[in-house]
Amino acid sequence: MIITITLNPSQDKTLQVDGIKLNSVCRADILKITAGGKGINVSRAVKRLEGDTLALTLLGGATGRGIVTLLKNEGIIFHYTPIAGESRTCLSLIDSVKKTETVINENGPFVTEVEELSFKSLYERAIGKRDVVVISGSAALGIDKTIFFELIETAHKKGAVAILDASGEFLTSGIEAVPDVLKINKQELQRLVGKPLNSRPKLLVEMKQLLALGLGCVIITDGGRQMLALCSDGMWSVEPPRIEAVSALGCGDCVSAALALGIEREKPFEEILIEAAAAGTQNALSYGAGFIDKEGVKKFSSLTKIKRI
Repeated sequence: MIITITLNPSQDKTLQVDGIKLNSVCRADILKITAGGKGINVSRAVKRLEGDTLALTLLGGATGRGIVTLLKNEGIIFHYTPIAGESRTCLSLIDSVKKTETVINENGPFVTEVEELSFKSLYERAIGKRDVVVISGSAALGIDKTIFFELIETAHKKGAVAILDASGEFLTSGIEAVPDVLKINKQELQRLVGKPLNSRPKLLVEMKQLLALGLGCVIITDGGRQMLALCSDGMWSVEPPRIEAVSALGCGDCVSAALALGIEREKPFEEILIEAAAAGTQNALSYGAGFIDKEGVKKFSSLTKIKRI
């Protein structure tokens, strides 16, 4: 089972606003309304790749009830902790004239200590041996910055594999718990180390330092460009095919989904990396996060190049 964690879920609206101008009234067409948040996006992608998944989250208010309906409509299995605060709405503004995509994320609700403890209890009951847990994104206001550390430790105690895909203080906290896989994009890694990493040797130095902490594998993504993976037994570069991308939203979540599914199914590591890159590539061809499919990933896998370096 692939279990995902979303500690600040959202109702995601994709709006087309052509020729958008500041300080003016703009008309918009709704392109898509979905349940969102990085973990939910991962579960969506896993389900569309015909894997078993459970999304764990916290939901509150009218927006939270709307997210419940959206998840049920998609057939995504989920459990949630009710909260008093109102779940957030996030907007993606598409301007097909200017070829831009502007994302506006609400901060979201405040989660109380009691609600946080309730979620941790839900999480501990859900995790089982050999599950793959994807812990991604950040968290709502009020949630302790050490929560990712605790979630990874709990996963390991239960005999599960933990994949971390986070940023900021949540990333730092999660790394300290030594996840089995760290999936991080180049920009997040640069923020983590506080300096530009504009060459492969510089990236490799930082990846080796992370691996030395005890992590099983470090995977660096860079948009639609080359993906790097470093494990104890070697390093690989993965070159996805060049495409005319429509949207970058959720591509990293699809990479995480394919990684988790490949690990759960005990596929050869190179095959896992190829399918992960292919999943991210396919996601970039449409609006919305995680709306990929098995045949599309198979097609792009055949066009993805990998080599050991």
